[in-house]
Amino acid sequence: MRNFLVLILLLLLSACAELGGRLTAPEPLLNPPATVAEAEAIARDFAKRGRWAEGLRYLDSAALTFPDSPALEDARQRLADDWLREERELEDRILIGDAENLRAKVQLLEKISIAQPDDLVATSRRIFWKEKLGDQLQPLTQCAERHIETAPQLAKRCFEIASWLPSTANTEARLAKVDEKLRTIESVAAERRRSSEARERRARARVLMNNAKAAIDAHNYRDALDTLEQVARLQPNDAEAAGLREEALSMISPQVGALIKLGDHLYLDEQLEAAVATWQAALTLRPQDEEIINRIERAKTVLSKLENLRKRQNGTSTAE
Repeated sequence: MRNFLVLILLLLLSACAELGGRLTAPEPLLNPPATVAEAEAIARDFAKRGRWAEGLRYLDSAALTFPDSPALEDARQRLADDWLREERELEDRILIGDAENLRAKVQLLEKISIAQPDDLVATSRRIFWKEKLGDQLQPLTQCAERHIETAPQLAKRCFEIASWLPSTANTEARLAKVDEKLRTIESVAAERRRSSEARERRARARVLMNNAKAAIDAHNYRDALDTLEQVARLQPNDAEAAGLREEALSMISPQVGALIKLGDHLYLDEQLEAAVATWQAALTLRPQDEEIINRIERAKTVLSKLENLRKRQNGTSTAE
């Protein structure tokens, strides 16, 4: 057991040597960097891949190439500070995972205690783990305070678990401040999302407006109107879109009127199928027009009656 503790201590000292200080002597680099900026870039690349200790060791070795360089010392300090922040965040994520597991365990044991109130083992386990969970109140509160600016979602998770636990007046006041800051951050984020969505709608509406103008120039008024309907959904009060719509309607109305009149003449001339086709052409230019729809339905009704009459006449002739 003693040997095991010694091994753990040695490992901890080794970790401190790697990341905290320079307990191990740096070794010269085979391919030293040309500049301090290059040395920091290489060290940062190690850090991006999660190899922080190697990055710090590289800067320590680079110091042999650039002795007593304030810029290199600053680069190393920045990297060491970034690692401490990263390590703290990782530890807090572990804290959250442990606390969430404890909370789930307590909740399940509470259900067992309710179902079996005389089960002293379940009751004692619930009390034990609830106390263990209670011990996490201060670390969770500190986690929420620590990450409120840099990692709000992480702070929120710590806050939610801490809020679930019994606390003192002092802790409640600290959590209230965290809650207020989180609400402010969420409000700002929501406003940014709304602004971003509004910009996207304006950009999309502008593209559609250009498409509608091109359709009008090409005399494709129906396409222009369909496009302008999409603009209206994106920008309901767009005056320019409303003006273009009126222009397209004014250009399309004579075409529709002419097709309706032609269909009427064909209908009176008993060319019912041709009349229906003509009115349908008008309907494609002005969808949902009740006047045109009524004409088509009336003509189709007459065609249906004529078809039924022909069938009866054919049936009578066959019987004779």
